[in-house]
Amino acid sequence: MKKFLKIFSLLGVASTSLFANNNIADKLATSVNEQITNVGSSVASIVNTISIVMGVIWIVIMLLMAFFAMEQIKQNAKLLFGALVIIGAVYGLSSAMMGGGI
Repeated sequence: MKKFLKIFSLLGVASTSLFANNNIADKLATSVNEQITNVGSSVASIVNTISIVMGVIWIVIMLLMAFFAMEQIKQNAKLLFGALVIIGAVYGLSSAMMGGGI
């Protein structure tokens, strides 16, 4: 009988220690949160790359415009520099969302 009680108590303690920290819902929630963070970081990386490309293209267009038609740049200066500010803000926000600095 003592042997049976020892085996039974050993199985009880072993099952409690084995399955005590295996909360499936908690693991699932943690996994989902990690995946959402990874997807958000990937989307921010894509937006960051697009904003860099658009910013470089915009600067090249502005330089070409300044070289060939200085009067048009003078007339549309607020719009041109406003677009640069918006592209810079998008770049900064997407860079911050990726977790990195500028």
